[in-house]
Amino acid sequence: MLDTAAPPCRLPASPVPLGRPTWSGLLQLNLVGIPLKAYPALCSRDQPTSHYLHADCGQRLRYAKHCPCHGPVDAAAVVRGYEYGPGQHLVVEPEALDALRPDRDRALRLERFLAPSQIDLLLLSGRSLYLVPDGAAAQRGYAVLHAVMAQRQRWALGRVVLASQRQLVLLRAAPAVFVLHVLHYPELVRACPALATPALADAPAEMQLAGQLLEAASGVVAWQDYRDQAAEELRALVQAKLAGQRASADDSARMVLPLLEALQQSVAASQQTKPAPAPQEPASSSGPRTPRKRGRRRPA
Repeated sequence: MLDTAAPPCRLPASPVPLGRPTWSGLLQLNLVGIPLKAYPALCSRDQPTSHYLHADCGQRLRYAKHCPCHGPVDAAAVVRGYEYGPGQHLVVEPEALDALRPDRDRALRLERFLAPSQIDLLLLSGRSLYLVPDGAAAQRGYAVLHAVMAQRQRWALGRVVLASQRQLVLLRAAPAVFVLHVLHYPELVRACPALATPALADAPAEMQLAGQLLEAASGVVAWQDYRDQAAEELRALVQAKLAGQRASADDSARMVLPLLEALQQSVAASQQTKPAPAPQEPASSSGPRTPRKRGRRRPA
């Protein structure tokens, strides 16, 4: 579940993206309608594109449709079949599949407003869209709904048709713009098996150290420090091979310590990284002290 007290991730300074919108329609809340445009909130992963090649000549492989009985098959002879038994398929005509597609409905219908704590993060499918007002006439209604949802800390559950598919979506008021998240249907979420929780009455030291470690690692998140390291390493590998160099890899293994020892070392390391407070001179009520002359001490 989400924590409403946690600060949201800040959006880019300019929330209005460039390019063509991927969806446009009408946000409907009872009799209220607000024209909107939707832009992708996420970009594709920036890494080199790979293909399968023939090792002898370097040409890109092409996958031809092949029947084990009759060999190569033309695209016109390919039909779609749905398996209903081992090795048994039911052929469905394209016309029958087209009848199942929803109509070109351009409405985003909000059905329920709810607290963020009611949303399970497992429902997030990973697709997010920025929603911006479509035209000057939509700006006032957009601003009013955005302000009310942010003030009352409510998100909205709704339905919309995207790419000819009915989608369950979540609308939330981010700091500067509405963000639409496409959700999985709840029936797709697997139930988590019940785990045996050990008793922690005899672990006060571990609990205290774990709390100290958590507090030491708490603070404002620097999101610019979280980068796609795998994509960067892949780009570096490709560039190194293009330049005739040999890429180096870090194969250092990490040793797993017992829980109490690992917590103790982690807390000690986190405390060492904190700057030590500047020493303060003790205050004296008798005024400034006269410096004492140092001389050779006479023997008794």
